[in-house]
Amino acid sequence: MEQDAREVGTISRGQNVVYVMPHDWASISQFLAPAVERVDDGARELQVLIISSDAEVAAVMAAAAVKLAGGRDVGIVAATSARRAATLIRARPAQILSGTPETLVELLKGAAVKLDAVRAVCIAWADELVTRGGAEALETLMAELPKEGARIVVTSELNPAVEELLERYARRARRVASPLNESDLPTNVEYVTVSAHSRLSALRRVLDELDPKSAVVFVRDIDGNLEARDLLRALGYQGPDATVKIGLVAPPGTALAVLFDLPTTREELREAAAGAARTVALVQPRQLASLRTLAAGGTVKPLTLPDSGDRARDRDERMRAEVREVLRDGQFGRELLALEPLLDEYDGIEIAAATMQLLDRERVARAAALSAAAPRDRASTSMTRLFVSVGSRDNVRPGDLVGAIANEAGVSSSDIGKVDVRESHSIVEVSADIVGAVIEKVTGTDIRGRRAVVRRDEERPARGERPGRDRSTGGSGGGARGSRDRGERGDRPSSGSDRPPRGAGRGPRP
Repeated sequence: MEQDAREVGTISRGQNVVYVMPHDWASISQFLAPAVERVDDGARELQVLIISSDAEVAAVMAAAAVKLAGGRDVGIVAATSARRAATLIRARPAQILSGTPETLVELLKGAAVKLDAVRAVCIAWADELVTRGGAEALETLMAELPKEGARIVVTSELNPAVEELLERYARRARRVASPLNESDLPTNVEYVTVSAHSRLSALRRVLDELDPKSAVVFVRDIDGNLEARDLLRALGYQGPDATVKIGLVAPPGTALAVLFDLPTTREELREAAAGAARTVALVQPRQLASLRTLAAGGTVKPLTLPDSGDRARDRDERMRAEVREVLRDGQFGRELLALEPLLDEYDGIEIAAATMQLLDRERVARAAALSAAAPRDRASTSMTRLFVSVGSRDNVRPGDLVGAIANEAGVSSSDIGKVDVRESHSIVEVSADIVGAVIEKVTGTDIRGRRAVVRRDEERPARGERPGRDRSTGGSGGGARGSRDRGERGDRPSSGSDRPPRGAGRGPRP
């Protein structure tokens, strides 16, 4: 059963709850407030554990908890670093702790925290956490938590991976979500990708570029409201007759609605943009999926600002076609989160341009390597066997040998033939014209932690294939080689009918 997000206050304190809402910092108080209210100020043990998808979310969640706690004497720590958090917790125990699964497990193993008194655990955002991985650390934490503690799970979408997580850790949870009605009208939205710290500069650039006759900036968070209001005053929009104002609803006839915060429901989005001719959202990459859901089938497309677009405009059409294909078919999770910190310094179109430059360089380098290493037909190319003094007991694999030879000797993989990894050593076939370079460059390098020695393989032929030898120079005690040969043949007498002839003119000895 799903419940309207506006009825959050009716959720009882002890039950498991799933909140389906966008990645928006202004909405954190809706699901975190019940957990903070449960904290006993007089009990100095950990009571609320917040499992965050990354360090930035951990810091934001802790900051929201500080606001919700108000003037209460509650110890709150954002574990963005296990070492720093452990130092703070030893000085003063935390009653509310926020961090990634890996960081929290590190604190748990180091005995910096105990989970036996936790009353509520909050996982935010579950879909992002699943995308990043960390299932093993999450399982470790959930196994240590008291069974009677409330589970609060926040996610922007209910995909199969999130449903599996809910089945494991928050069974029969009550769901609080925006009602999805087939009659929802679509909303067309343009967006500019930003980071949490670059929204103000993006707002200024949007106003500079579009120069609207009238605009409403949608802000729900108190701190965001103050920041946006100060920026508008600095830009000259002040007084009752200002053409750009802060508000939650765009009146009819408004030229532009700028979503500084992301609405939490489709209804809130429709109200914010209802009277505006154009709507632009300032969103973080992690919020794009939520924005498309809120748009209810409306067009969601990027707004390219000219100052960044000029630096990325000279692109090849074929590459643009490839990018369009990836955008149509790709599912992005980890990639979006990995690039998000760059938005503190650059616009999204600039980051995309830099990525395309890296792709161009890689293609040029690959083409040069292919042209330098002419294709070889191994069937007609002379190959030489090399002995390498590392084998399976050193945990060496064929790929390790190919990589070491290609990287150290600077040769193409087409110059490397069959690789035979044995217990104590390996036999590798290489082109005859690179034997010297391979022996010189690879000998002395470490392969799987062991110093490698490379030489030509002089493996002896099988016993039945061994030809007769001229022993005139060796005699019966002809050095190490003679001793080895005799040892291989067994304890046979030094003379006898099977001894090879000593001279060309003699007949066989009777």
